[in-house]
Amino acid sequence: MSVFRPSVRVTGPDGSEWEVYAYRIALPSWGRDPVDVEFGGADVRSQALSGLFAAVQWLLGGAVRLGALLVWHLPRAVLRALGSEEWTIEAVTWQPHRTSLAWRTTREYRGHVLAQVEGQLARGETPKPNHAQYLGTDG
Repeated sequence: MSVFRPSVRVTGPDGSEWEVYAYRIALPSWGRDPVDVEFGGADVRSQALSGLFAAVQWLLGGAVRLGALLVWHLPRAVLRALGSEEWTIEAVTWQPHRTSLAWRTTREYRGHVLAQVEGQLARGETPKPNHAQYLGTDG
């Protein structure tokens, strides 16, 4: 089972397609960091320089985040997952917009929770699996 491909794909009675993932590694969730740029200058040259500065700032910020992810957060998450029995089950749909539902369970009940989530989504129900803690929705 992998965070990179779904463990299960299921279609609900309304036609919504769900992908259900099961994974142990939990990386920190970083929200979007929009770059607010004001182009209130009077001339085109100042607007171009402001846009260029915002682009460079965005690229450098992304490089710093990627470096922090690879050097600090990913190794810590892998080490934490090796010593943990906790699994995260996440159901994601993209129709009509991205919606994600997540639960935390143990290795012992991982298969049961996956089957319950799959069955309840296929019936058009909001999943409420046994032996899992609901983590919330995103989207």
